[in-house]
Amino acid sequence: MSHPHYQIVAISNSGQAPETSYRQLQNAAACPSAPYGEMFKLEVPSLMVGTLDSLMNLSDDLGKTDSIIESIVRKVEKSSVELAGRKGGDLTVGGVPSGRYVQQFAWDYAKFPNRRPLKELVSLIAGGVSAIDEELKQLSNSYGEKQVALQDAKRKRGGNLMTADLNDVLDEKVMRNVSVKDTEYLRTLFVAVPRAAVENFTAGVYTLGSE
Repeated sequence: MSHPHYQIVAISNSGQAPETSYRQLQNAAACPSAPYGEMFKLEVPSLMVGTLDSLMNLSDDLGKTDSIIESIVRKVEKSSVELAGRKGGDLTVGGVPSGRYVQQFAWDYAKFPNRRPLKELVSLIAGGVSAIDEELKQLSNSYGEKQVALQDAKRKRGGNLMTADLNDVLDEKVMRNVSVKDTEYLRTLFVAVPRAAVENFTAGVYTLGSE
């Protein structure tokens, strides 16, 4: 199933109430015979616009910021697919499905006060996304380290006794009938011997340490 595509359209109220303009736009775009799309209201609060010069400068920065944010979102999406695969569900925004988040978008006044200058709001948004990117890097590094440790553990467990950790081999079941000595004069040692060398080792084990 393909994901829906959204387009953001801004229109002038022409001096009338925003709700009136929205209804007029709905009526103009309505097509009962071919309902290929839906219309949702994206409410944005009144923002501190500032001067024309500041808007022009901010317009240049927004293009760069938009590209950076999109690349980070794509990175999150890619990591999700790689880790979860087909078993993973669609990405959410704060636990809300992305489609419903867009359709029911509400401005977060606590994080982004609308009385702050536009440039400051852009910095706040970019900073929040950068924090997510940094967290993703840390989680990816941690996951990579755990994957390496897991593969190493599997290799040791599946390898021969010359490379395996005897603490993993000598489990409770093996040690149940073994009498271990650990005194001042006598200590039990466990030695891994290749099959081909067992005969020689057995023949000479009683002479080890005789001197």
